[in-house]
Amino acid sequence: MLTLEEWTMLGTWAAPAVAALGFLLIRNQLQGDREALETQTSWEIYNVGGGILQTFIGNPECRPFFYDGVEAPNAEPLRSKVLAVNELICDHMENIILHRRALDAETYQVWVLYMQGLYNRSPVMRAFLQPESEGYRYSGQLLDLLREGLREQVGSQDWLDRQKAAATAVRQPGNA
Repeated sequence: MLTLEEWTMLGTWAAPAVAALGFLLIRNQLQGDREALETQTSWEIYNVGGGILQTFIGNPECRPFFYDGVEAPNAEPLRSKVLAVNELICDHMENIILHRRALDAETYQVWVLYMQGLYNRSPVMRAFLQPESEGYRYSGQLLDLLREGLREQVGSQDWLDRQKAAATAVRQPGNA
């Protein structure tokens, strides 16, 4: 049978071990919660992106204004339709920026490249996001990110050629 002194000494050594174990369990739980949040946020963002793609499928006449550098149409109802799709896309981009901390870094970077490339290819979007138009209501974080992509010409043919050359160089034998 243990004496009171032995129990006290045992408790002195056991308490920190139990506390450390508790902290490890909490850390693991938080890490699991973080991973679940990243997965859920990613799925939601891709779900909204899929909805936007469905909009293009249902309205293929709108696509060139975002992917092919075509200026905004003047004729109605196409003009209103293109501007509405543009607003949908910009709101989606804003949502990605505002929730970037809930995404894993790789997924976020993929969306950054997509957003910058789309902004660079779409005169409609660039005009829409001017401060005197609708740009005043979007975060500076989004506008700065898009402008940075414009400076780097993300999505342009030259940019794509540089990315392909860099990827090819990495895949060369001896570069593993």
